Amino acid sequence: MTRLEEVLVKEKRLHRLMEELGLQGILLKKQPNFSWFTAGGLNMVGMATEMGVTSLLITRKGRYVIANTIEANRMMQEEGLSELGFELLTHEWYLDREAELVTGVVGDLAEGGADTGFAGTRNLDGEIKRLRYSLTPAEIERYLFLGEKLSAALEKVIFNDLRPGDKESEVAGRLSAELWRERIDPTAFMVAADERAFLYRHPIPTQKKIEKYVMICVNARYKGLITTVTRLVHFGPPPPELLRQMEDNVEIECRMIAATKPGALAADVFQVAVRAYQELGYGDEWQKHHQGGAMGYYARDTRVTAATKEPVEENQAYCWNPSISGTKSEDGFIATSTGPIFITKPLRYPRIEKTVGGITFAKAGLLVLP
Repeated sequence: MTRLEEVLVKEKRLHRLMEELGLQGILLKKQPNFSWFTAGGLNMVGMATEMGVTSLLITRKGRYVIANTIEANRMMQEEGLSELGFELLTHEWYLDREAELVTGVVGDLAEGGADTGFAGTRNLDGEIKRLRYSLTPAEIERYLFLGEKLSAALEKVIFNDLRPGDKESEVAGRLSAELWRERIDPTAFMVAADERAFLYRHPIPTQKKIEKYVMICVNARYKGLITTVTRLVHFGPPPPELLRQMEDNVEIECRMIAATKPGALAADVFQVAVRAYQELGYGDEWQKHHQGGAMGYYARDTRVTAATKEPVEENQAYCWNPSISGTKSEDGFIATSTGPIFITKPLRYPRIEKTVGGITFAKAGLLVLP
């Protein structure tokens, strides 16, 4: 699948949405939607903002990029929008003319939609999110590239560089350097040394030094797609109860993944997790942290609960992250009718093997280092 072929697939999805809603055009302003529609393009300058610096306008007859004079040339050249058949609508950087340019193409702004609240257009954020769910073959290829590089970078840092006395923030910094070699954006870190792994579900890195135990979680983004992974390390012999808890934690994740089949309700998968916590003796631990959900151009498109109404789609990316105080098991995967395709996976890491629902899993266990 070429990049243009992927754009045309997504354009058809937007055209169907326009027809259903009686709209003349749809404006995409958010970074995730820009990357989605352009097959991996980037309209960001700042990494920590949801809104991009340029917008896409898709109508029933054309596709446009709206950019100020600072961004216009890079959009058309480096992001390849000229080759993808986009027409450039440009304006001075010191004037806000976006609404005027949109009006010039679609007419009345009430006949347009957008992925955010914009100048009288219809907010279609939820509808557009659902259009992203089913991944194209090219997106799956990019996802697997991201997972391979992220898995390798994380294990390289752990096996080659991790030592007692390292600060949590140093671990995050080393991994960032490895990911940037491949132009992969590290978008979130949780690094918890020793007791912090047992106290907090979202332990952002601090300057605390590692003594015996560390949990490392990272969100990473490549050409807009984001995945998440968690790995645990213990220096010296770990307590037997920690090893047993880790195996139980993996069991919960495997049960969730096995239940994540196209057509299944995401809420039913959530209930599989709740029952697993209870059956394995961890009661209400599931109430202490969300259990994950669908992902793609966001770290989580949905955080699934018992009230979630969406079904799992063919070729939809998911990442469940069941946790018990002190442990967590987490790898991204793509749900298909023939079984899960893992995005991240253990390479040199010790593996816990389980067979659940006819699927044999080889999940990352607890790494013990001298």
